[in-house]
Parts: sequence; C-alpha cells; structure tokens
Amino acid sequence: MKGWIIDVDADNSKNCVVVWIKGENGSVEKIEHNFFPSFYVYSSQANLKGLKQILVDNPAINSLEYEEKSLWLGEPAKEVLRVSLRDYGALMELAKEIDEMGEFCKYELFNVDLSIPFAFVLENDIIPMTFIEWENESDFEFKFELLENINSIDYSVPEMRSAELDVEIETDGIPTPDDPISKIVLGDRVIEGKEEEEMLLQLIDEIRNSDPDILYTNNGDSFLLPYLYYRAKVNEMGDFFLGRDRDLKPIGKGSPKSYFSYGRIIYKPPRCVLNGRIHIDRNNSFIYRETGIHGLIELSRLARIPLQILSRVTPGTVISAIQIAQALRENVLVRWKKNVPEDFKDAKTLFLADRGGMIYEPKTGLHENVVEIDFTSLYPAIMVKHNISPETVLCKCCTDSKHRAPIIDYNICERRIGLIPRVLEPIINRRIEYKKRIKDKGYSDCREIYDARKNALKWILVTCFGYTGYRNARFGRIECHEVINAYGRELLLETAKIAEDLGYEVLHGIVDSLWLKSSSNSDNSNNHEKLCEKIFEQSGISVELEGIYKWIVFLPRRSDRTGALNRYYGLFDNGDMKIRGLELRRSDTPQLIKDAQMDMLKVMARANDIAELQELIPDVIEELRRYADMIMNGECDLKDLVFTSVVSKDLEYYHQLNNNLACLLQLKNKGLRVRPGEQVKYIITDAESKRYDRKVKVWQLAKGNERLLYDKKKYLTLLLRAAESMLSPLGYTERKLADIVRPARQLTLTL
Repeated sequence: MKGWIIDVDADNSKNCVVVWIKGENGSVEKIEHNFFPSFYVYSSQANLKGLKQILVDNPAINSLEYEEKSLWLGEPAKEVLRVSLRDYGALMELAKEIDEMGEFCKYELFNVDLSIPFAFVLENDIIPMTFIEWENESDFEFKFELLENINSIDYSVPEMRSAELDVEIETDGIPTPDDPISKIVLGDRVIEGKEEEEMLLQLIDEIRNSDPDILYTNNGDSFLLPYLYYRAKVNEMGDFFLGRDRDLKPIGKGSPKSYFSYGRIIYKPPRCVLNGRIHIDRNNSFIYRETGIHGLIELSRLARIPLQILSRVTPGTVISAIQIAQALRENVLVRWKKNVPEDFKDAKTLFLADRGGMIYEPKTGLHENVVEIDFTSLYPAIMVKHNISPETVLCKCCTDSKHRAPIIDYNICERRIGLIPRVLEPIINRRIEYKKRIKDKGYSDCREIYDARKNALKWILVTCFGYTGYRNARFGRIECHEVINAYGRELLLETAKIAEDLGYEVLHGIVDSLWLKSSSNSDNSNNHEKLCEKIFEQSGISVELEGIYKWIVFLPRRSDRTGALNRYYGLFDNGDMKIRGLELRRSDTPQLIKDAQMDMLKVMARANDIAELQELIPDVIEELRRYADMIMNGECDLKDLVFTSVVSKDLEYYHQLNNNLACLLQLKNKGLRVRPGEQVKYIITDAESKRYDRKVKVWQLAKGNERLLYDKKKYLTLLLRAAESMLSPLGYTERKLADIVRPARQLTLTL
C-alpha cells in the first residue's frame, strides 16, 4: 500500500507509537508500532557496570547495551550505556534518578528529552509528510520504503481535507467554561437551536462524516477545545473526542507557560492535539501565520517533526531538530543538560568580541534616488562560508590555523566542516532554488506554494544565528555568535567602501542592509548592477536589490531626535511602499490610528519625487483633519478604538495604576485571571482617572454598549502623535498639527 505519513504520536497506555497514513485513495489508516525509546549514560567503565547491575531487574527496562558514541561534536567515540525502556512513563523518572546518583558517580546523560515520536522517526528514518510504500508485518509491526527523495524540491503532497471549527457562547460578557453553547460552526455547517448535548452529538457526527484531515481553530488550544470537552463532561458525554480515535493526551491539561524572548513576554497555552486528525490553532502557530500549510509541510519534512506538533513550536525548535537529526546520523549524542561553558577571555578580547552587528546611523529627513541592497541570508551564509560551528571555532586541532576571525582573531578549524555549515548549506541552496522558481514563468502554477516554502526557510535561517548564542541551544556557543558578528561588521564596512568608490552616498546601514543615494550624473541601472556584482566578487556572498526608492523618509527618535535605526517609510519605483516602525505596524495600535496613517500614506504615494511630496502635504493634513473630526464628533466605531496589550506580569506585581492593571482588576472581578504573555483588549474611557473601573473598559465587557463614552482628548492626542511621527522631518510637531487641524477649537493637550 502507498500513502503519506500525516501524523506520529506516542500511546503511553499501550507503550507503542501510533502512525497515521493517508492512502492514495483518500482513506486514512492507523498503524500501531512497537518502539522502545532509549537514553544514554556515560561514566567510567566501573560506574557504568555498577549502574547496569542496579538497573538490570527494573521491569520498565527493555534492554541495557554498551555502544560506542561521540559525546560532542568532533570528539572521538566513547563507550556508553544505552538504556532502552518498554514503559514510556518511566523514561524521565528513571533519567532523573540516575542523574541524582551522578552527584557521586559523575554520570552524564544524553538523548533524554527527545520526545518519543521524534526519537521514533529519527531511529527508523521516517519522514513526516512523505510518500511511502508500507505493509503490516504483524501486530504492532510495520515496514515501509520511501518512494521519494527527501531533498526533492518537487515532492508530492497529499490532498488534505480541512474544516474550520468555531463556537458561539451564551454570555453577557467574557465567555467562561460554565456558559452554555449557543451555536457550533463546522465549515459551512451550522448547528444551533437544539439542546446542548444534541449539538455536541451532531458535531461529532458531522466531523466523522466529513472526516477532515485538518481542523482549524482560533484559540483552540487556549479555550475552544478545552471548552467543548468541558461542556461534553457537563452533559455526561463520556465518549466525546474530535480526533479519528480516542485522545492520547488529555485535552486542555498541562501547565501553561509564560516565557521571555527577544524583549517580549510570550504565553503558550497547553497543546490540544488530536489523535489522527491535525488540529492547527492559528492563534498559537507563528509558523502557520507566516507561511501557511505549505510552509508547515516543508518544515515538517526537514525537521522530522509531525505536522500537528510543528505548528506549535518556534523556528528555533525547528532548526534545533534539524541539527539534532544531523548529529544523531553522525553518531553524536545530544546532551540532556548542556554544559559547554564560555571560554575565558582577557579584558581586551572581551571588549573586541562583545559587540553586535554594524550600524550606520540614518541621515534623517527626505531623500530621493535611493537604492536599498540586502545580503541574501547574510549570517547563515557567513556560517557556511567561514565554517562557523561550536566544534570548529577555537578548535584544539588547528590553533595555528590561517583561517581566523577578523579583529577578535579566533582560529577556525581547517580540517573538518562543522555541523552548523553542513546543516545550513542545503537549506540556503533550497531557498535560493525556490526564489528562482518564483521568478520563472514556467513555474507560475506553483508560485504560491514555493513562496510559502521560501518564507518558512527564511525564518529558520533568521533564527539559526540567534541560537548560536542562546545558552540553552543544543549546539549553541557564544564564541560562534561573536565570530559571526565580527565577519558581519567587516563585510558591511567593506560593502560601504565599495559603494562609495562607485559614487554612492551611504544614508543608512543596519547589519545586512544598506541604503545608498545614487550620484546624479551616473547611469543608475548599470551602476546598481555593477555594485551588486562587485560586492559578490569581493565577499562571495550574494546581494539582492531590495528596491529603488522614488523617495524615502528616515525618521528621528522621539527622545533625542537622532536617526531611529528602524523607523522609515518610502515609495519604491514600482509603486509599492515599504513601512517600518510606524504605529500602523504595531499590534497594540487601535485600528483608527492605523487607518489614519495608511490613508495619509496613500496620499503621499501619489508623489514621484520630494517636490511633489511637499506639494501634497495639504492633502495629507486634510486626511488627518477628517480623522480628528471623527474623534471629536463622537463618530468612531468603538471596535476601531480598541487597544491590544500584552500583560508583562501577574496582577500582584503591578504597583502603579496603568491601563493593563485597570484591565486585570476588572477581569479579576469577573473571576478571570490573565497570565503574563496573554493579551488584554480595552478602550480608554478616562485616561486621567485614578479609578480602575473608569480609566479603561475591557473590550469584552464593552461589546454591544454603543453608548460607551471614549476619551476624545486622549484619542486625539494619540492621533496627532502618530501624525507627528510621520511628518516631523517636514517640520510638523504635535502642537503645530493640533493648531492646523482644529484652529477654531481651543484644545488642551498634554504635549
């Protein structure tokens, strides 16, 4: 039989792995397969022998065997004890017991926290979402053969049936699990007007009849699925499940998680995964939101993570999985508790090494005849070109290497290619091929698919640089991070020099991008092409022409009026506009402010040069006046005034009454808790009030209240501030805009 592997999971009750295969005819088969997960222990031979004697009679263990494995990249193999288990539930508990013994015996443990499905696909060379030929050999045993090349660009994808699941709830405010169901929507089918138990039973029937492979939800993990299962429990429906078989893990159980990443608090709800059916929560899947289903499939194949789980992980987890798979193929184990310390550095080395990327401060104001160039996957390309990997940087075998990082003078191995370059090079080449095909008219039918895959790979390549310096990364090492930055700084300096020699003026540069002003007496198109060729010739890293601007505006910082690194907007010669750092790009900005900025920019987009842009400013101001009138006349739709804010800490840790605390107190009165990383939505009703119930109104509690009064003065101030952030290079301050927009009305604004 032939088909595609669409899901893999572990059944802890049977201590087996469950594989779901979608056949060529559209049918879906469930296969249960025996699998004994393993972890490895390293210590002295005497300690390992003693440990084996202790474990030999443990009923949870399947086998104990000695093997030769490498404990770290580039190291020779050593003898380790492989502990194979038949009881899935005992794996982590036993590993912890051995680890505690290690305080006296110095045990090192490996491959402990690889998930059982992930360990299964790696050990059996199974690749999710690939086309296979398979057959059952016996109960709990099946064999298969891959029918396509894993590295293929033109791989086959099964036809996946999908359905959207949503629920309306009878509630006067914020829905809770105790509120009954009003309506269930499954795709184009609506279930309503019945007793709640009947609606739930009909939902099960509809799902089984339509049999979708993918079930899409919004907030399915954080609320929708746990809510449905709870309502089924209230109605004493003991056999309620939405997968193709009974759930392998309790829906909605587990600990939610709040964590800090790149300056943001992020909340992760418990995973609600179905058995045999793929549940994708759009609100809990960054990768899906950025790349869609084809991006998920691309990464599932590369990382060997089942699609349903992959939709809930970060790009960092994906690149780690690809690295782990490569390491295990090369007989290298994965440490459970990473303990590779930062090398000792003297003060001079630390001063030279502890730097980020190169930056040219932007020249604020209006500019025309500007070209933007970007290096293609700069940091991954540097890692590949210069062989940067944890085992190659400052390697012991090539201390006198001629291959050394600029300025910081770290030696880089000349005898072997590191793990990271071996992982990244095929990904870079794969993305380049997708980009070529997107531009090739011969592949126009697949352009959307290739674009999704290209974007998925982009996020993996972006993340791989940060993970080299992440202390908990499986194969991270801060020295790699320092070397990459050193090469990046040198490259941007050399590129700027090449550009200046060709007659360009550097207006702005940040890490891997440069904005250059063309000289008026040159043939621009030829000069741009010559520039890119010259840079590639000297660096060996390709450069892309991001675009040629008719005009661009670099904006100042609010604090000291120097150039802001990532706040600008400009019009490309093809009519597209590029916008960075404005309020309309922020997720916490009310829609009214976003719409106002966008309408002002649409007017500005009619200008072909700076002179025309300045002539259009009165029309831009007129758009601003229109929105100001809407606010002051009370004509705004309440939904366009909603702020969305991420809660950064628990309620008890707030000490001043700000908008977030006011929301948390209102929600607490309703018996609801908001965790760090979750969002609150609100309308400002009285910005100056010292009472939490008057300062703002939580949006869910305000819905349907058309008579709710919003703080006109505050919203007008925010509108004028957003306009100033766009127009300040043209000489317009918040106060000046207030005078222009409402000259006949006396305004008291906090400026």
